[in-house]
Amino acid sequence: MSRLRALAGACALGLALSGCAPTPPSGPVASPTPGIPSPTTVAPAPSPTASPAPPGWTVETWSNNDPALPVHLQWPVVPGATALNAMLAEDMDARARAFLADSVPNPEVPPELSGTWETVLDAPAWAGVRVDLYEFAGASGRASTSVLYGEKLSGTALRSVDLLAPTARRTAVDAVVAALRADGHEVLDDLADAPDLETRLFDDVVVGPRGELVVRVGEGLVLPFSEGVVDVTLAPSVAEGVLSEQGRDLRDAVVGLVGPASPTPTPAAPVSQRPAASVDCAVVACVALTFDDGPGKETGRLLDDLAAAGAPATFFVLGTSVRAHPDLVRRMAAEGHEVGTHTWSHKQLTKLGEEGQRREVQRGVRAVEEAGVTPTVFRPPYGSYNATTRKVVGAPMILWDVDTLDWRTRSTDATVASAVGDARAGSIVLMHDIHAPTVDAVPRVVAGLRERGFTLVTVSQLLGPQEPGSVSSRRP
Repeated sequence: MSRLRALAGACALGLALSGCAPTPPSGPVASPTPGIPSPTTVAPAPSPTASPAPPGWTVETWSNNDPALPVHLQWPVVPGATALNAMLAEDMDARARAFLADSVPNPEVPPELSGTWETVLDAPAWAGVRVDLYEFAGASGRASTSVLYGEKLSGTALRSVDLLAPTARRTAVDAVVAALRADGHEVLDDLADAPDLETRLFDDVVVGPRGELVVRVGEGLVLPFSEGVVDVTLAPSVAEGVLSEQGRDLRDAVVGLVGPASPTPTPAAPVSQRPAASVDCAVVACVALTFDDGPGKETGRLLDDLAAAGAPATFFVLGTSVRAHPDLVRRMAAEGHEVGTHTWSHKQLTKLGEEGQRREVQRGVRAVEEAGVTPTVFRPPYGSYNATTRKVVGAPMILWDVDTLDWRTRSTDATVASAVGDARAGSIVLMHDIHAPTVDAVPRVVAGLRERGFTLVTVSQLLGPQEPGSVSSRRP
């Protein structure tokens, strides 16, 4: 979305502004004269989209998998947009490290930082990414968004605030505040007058196809928290008065583009899944290898290694990763691996109410189904669940009894030693295919387990039929 606006006063605002939000508003300001457009549009911010990533975009992940202080962040890598990619990576790394430095691990009520993203622009010359963060400090949670832009050829990267000329930012603040008041919102004067609002109010700005700007007004910036997140759309004529030179360059590249920023999800044709081999784990010593948090840039190599070894595995995939790599999910199924879900964005489910848990679980399931695969099992992030989780999940829940701690050690040798040395007949081994050292370890893990006499199977082969909401960490 976009945000900004310039105007000297509320009266001028009424004459100069006209705009529309990307989603239908619930109640636009009425025009004083029939046939004259409303001066501005204010609407609740829409829910994040689940659109697939544009072709060629991949995903990076920052994750510590620590249940007492969990951090899980994802962001895209955009072909050609080197400066944008560097800015995203640096921002996410800095946020994660600052959160870990400022937080105290608490197994009972863990602080948490999670983040995902969505595409707001994929034009021939420019890309735009919205980063959606959620931080829980131990008492309450807070969500925030920001939009970053990158030029694909020159290497330029911009934050949303860079779209506005520094000398015009206070004018833009006044315009947004006037629009909110005109729409009947309770603007808090002490917040609206804060000098740093000229920067903080413009973390999330999207340029529309007519050159309009939509400013996403975050929780508690100028409105009471109870009013949530609001989008203010500002007309092209207003944008012209407050855009910086870089902002005009981006605007000129966007104007005239038609359609959504990213493709509308279209379910893929169902994958013909290769049937699993017949194995009786009541008789044979079986072990199930499982991989969380993918698919990612290492997953294709992992699938190559598993295919070469003739070894099946179970993948617990994230919806946010599936949208960037649906082909890898289809390949998993086609090559005889089991596909389970791991929620949409890796939030700790026990901090969410019933509706929040259901949304996280079902969005993850839909992402896999849209890739053409039917998921069969579920693993809660961090292994954390409660009675509500069991109620809403709709599939058997699979934990583990061998944690390789690959997320902590990032060591190939340590992962091999744990996976091979700690496994027993009936074990479920936890690894993560987003880490290169883990993928490096897999050929040795497979060989080592087989040398110990184990047969490798999927989770469902190991456990047999399980009821939805049941919880298993190994074969009894």
